[in-house]
Amino acid sequence: MYSTTQHQSPETVVTVSSLGKAYKIYNSKRDRAKQLIFQNRRKYFQEHWALRNISFDLRRGESIGIVGKNGSGKSTLLQLICGTLKPSQGEVIVNGKIAALLELGSGFNPEFSGRENVYLNASILGLNKQEIQERLDDILAFADIGNYVDQPVRTYSSGMVVRLAFSVIAHVDADILIVDEALSVGDAYFTQKCMRFIQRFQEKGSLLFVSHDANAILSLCNRALLINQGELKRVGKPKEVIEDYTRDLQKRNLADQNNKINRPERMKEQENTAHMKRQSGVQYTQKNIENEIMKWSDYRCKLINSSNLANTIVITRFDETLTTRETYGGEKAEITNVELENIETNKTIQNIKGGEIVRLRLKFEARTAIGRPIIGFILKNSKGLTILGDNTNNSISENNDFNAFEGDKVTTDFVFTVPMLQQGEYMISVSVADGCITEHEILHWMNDALLLRSQCTSIAAGLAGVPMHSISIEIEK
Repeated sequence: MYSTTQHQSPETVVTVSSLGKAYKIYNSKRDRAKQLIFQNRRKYFQEHWALRNISFDLRRGESIGIVGKNGSGKSTLLQLICGTLKPSQGEVIVNGKIAALLELGSGFNPEFSGRENVYLNASILGLNKQEIQERLDDILAFADIGNYVDQPVRTYSSGMVVRLAFSVIAHVDADILIVDEALSVGDAYFTQKCMRFIQRFQEKGSLLFVSHDANAILSLCNRALLINQGELKRVGKPKEVIEDYTRDLQKRNLADQNNKINRPERMKEQENTAHMKRQSGVQYTQKNIENEIMKWSDYRCKLINSSNLANTIVITRFDETLTTRETYGGEKAEITNVELENIETNKTIQNIKGGEIVRLRLKFEARTAIGRPIIGFILKNSKGLTILGDNTNNSISENNDFNAFEGDKVTTDFVFTVPMLQQGEYMISVSVADGCITEHEILHWMNDALLLRSQCTSIAAGLAGVPMHSISIEIEK
């Protein structure tokens, strides 16, 4: 059942209760005809549940991201919420006006011009003719498709269709905005324009957002839903849900890729890497590394870190039970230790300051022979957004291609400059894989191995600051 009744909390704009959608699958046209004749007395079809027993609330001002692999039921859920599909079970209660960007071109008549489709869609979304005329210039300016606005939509590229569709929903004063992956086909400039609009919209409205872009979910959403095979698997913080989703994907990939690493592709990549080393003619000695360190030194570092503007970062190890829960793999290789060390004393450190140089030391033990290990790490903020990361496959050295045999204990060091970090919590996740960058098997992945708490910062803007070599001002009169 779908309704727009007000019989719900004023702070709840969408209530989804035990929602499900089933489709009838027939083996032949004859079976379909038989079903029409016999109605419910006989059954000539199989039921396929695209969605089943989904329940959640969307609160006023809240943004919920929906993740799941293709075919999991995400788009079906949004269509049920919008009322374009009728549920087979359960109900949806909506308190407010919905504006939705669903499948590419949905709601557009391909034979109508862009201008005519603006009038059509805006009227469906609740605007009268006068209101549409008053906003038409703003809609067309936002879409920025030029003279194509008076051409049939069937002549548009996919990007132009998205531009026009989003421009309409951005100007109809909606209470609830629903976006279903369509922005992925737009160009970078327009996508950023849409993201800025969504961020402004979030100040007063509610958002349901489907995307395969984890960073978009993490940056835009307060909560997230994980849907798998039509069922709601998890509701929670975006970071936790994305990590669950990633873990499930990796487990699925492990099952699919078991002993199927593309050896010819691996050999080709190894040859390319070796060729790159020969062409570069660079031998990465300790002296080279020291020179690179100097290049990455912020000219203000000593002054800033000796003042009350110092970006002090406290390092702690996560509780072992939490780390174990956030880990997957470990049968073929096991990460045994992760530490941040002082590069001069080689001792584990409990605090560091932004702009200083540290060594991230990762140790793992091979439980079986590993053809080509790749060891890597990423630094994420509390929302799960990646700040930086690297792996041994990117090392231009003579040792980045190696084998590990059963029982080998491997130590990997990453020496890098800690960026200036905004105040807040950050996590270091680490992994060991086997293969090449384009095709590999995750052997052990450890989320949140280390916790970094940035207590204060002198950063000017952005998620993190890079070493600044100079800032100069010149005035001419």
